[in-house]
Amino acid sequence: MKFTLLIIDDEKNIREGLGANFEMEGYNVKLAENGQQGLEFISKGDIDLVITDLRMPGISGEEVLRKVTTETPGIPVIVLTGHGSIDSAVDAMRNGAYDFLTKPLNLDQLTMIVKRALEARELSLQHKQLKKEVEKDMAFDKMIGKSAEMQKVFEMIKKVASSKASVLITGESGVGKEVVADAIHKLSPRKDHQCIKVHCAALSETLLESELFGHEKGAFTGADNLVKGRFELAHESSIFLDEIGEINPSVQIKILRVLQEKAFERVGGQETINVDVRIIAATNRVLEEEVKKGTFREDLYYRLNVIHIHVPPLRERKDDIPLLVASFLEEFAVENGKNIKGIDSQAKSAIYNYNWPGNIRELRNCIESAVVMCSGEEIKLEDLPPTVSKSAGDQSINIPANATLNEAEKIIILQTLAANKNNKSKTADLLGIGRKTLHRKLEEYGINSDDSE
Repeated sequence: MKFTLLIIDDEKNIREGLGANFEMEGYNVKLAENGQQGLEFISKGDIDLVITDLRMPGISGEEVLRKVTTETPGIPVIVLTGHGSIDSAVDAMRNGAYDFLTKPLNLDQLTMIVKRALEARELSLQHKQLKKEVEKDMAFDKMIGKSAEMQKVFEMIKKVASSKASVLITGESGVGKEVVADAIHKLSPRKDHQCIKVHCAALSETLLESELFGHEKGAFTGADNLVKGRFELAHESSIFLDEIGEINPSVQIKILRVLQEKAFERVGGQETINVDVRIIAATNRVLEEEVKKGTFREDLYYRLNVIHIHVPPLRERKDDIPLLVASFLEEFAVENGKNIKGIDSQAKSAIYNYNWPGNIRELRNCIESAVVMCSGEEIKLEDLPPTVSKSAGDQSINIPANATLNEAEKIIILQTLAANKNNKSKTADLLGIGRKTLHRKLEEYGINSDDSE
């Protein structure tokens, strides 16, 4: 992707000098000699970043900034100002400017700021485009992923959501099984009713049975009132049973009956209660092995596993890491009132090289911690948790066993590029390919190959 910069400055030498500099850096450049002309360019679209002088005759830089932030939010604006207007520049930052520089300008510093702003914009655009592609409604709001593995999950959700069939969601802890269950429910005809959730591993045998099926008054010590269970509350809706592999055999039998007969009795009761409930279950265990060991009923397993959705671990979908990081970074920066604009190359390399045994939950916690620890505008290696930061020096490349040749090539190129801090010449040399070949590959991956070294 080749970005287009708009430079607005009434001083011809500065305007044309900056234009020549950024054209040499590989950007498309448009020049405006005043605010009015700049706004006309912006109104026509196709502007990715604005560099504007603060003090100009007619429409000022402040007015340009105000127009951009209100009418075309998402386009970063960098403000240029003389030494005597620092207070105004600070005001501009409060009003939404990405950054500001004082004249005379440091071109290297400005180039770095532009590159950083455009990286953030590109991630944001990718995130928005992904949402347009996979969210026909709000069901996929919390699901982020452009990788082939996650696209399969999205397609499965769309296919099975409208049915009444039971769904078994499998995957390691932290991959987002509950988010998948939410999406299935929100796309289903039952979406107008609340999805009832039970975390089975958090309750003892007695409490779980009462929680699921309810109890009559006097059923046991402390049962002072009749209490409806979760299955009863989920009538005409969905029930999500998380960590279903943890439940004991006596409760398994009662769940099997609900699946077969749509009926049950409360604990201590004789009245049969009929329900229309769709069961969505999840586990990080391999239930086939639990069946062999005799700890999980085979008949219940087959009843639950009518539709099987496996959520891949994060180490097998590393293409999704930049989008997830961008989303979490934006969320926690706002939550903590910080103006964090990106992540430096060493920290990016560490995040990409790390294997994420805790998956998305661990990545989310990592970014939250890094935002809290960050004292500047860019997250650095030392801001990351030690378990993640030490992976920056790991020069190994991890390729999933089920990766295609094209996927393996992409992983090798991107990890080598990250390890060499985006130095394309060095990356091409190490990989034994021509620089033009590397640029072409990066373009295929949707990465701007015109970045400076």
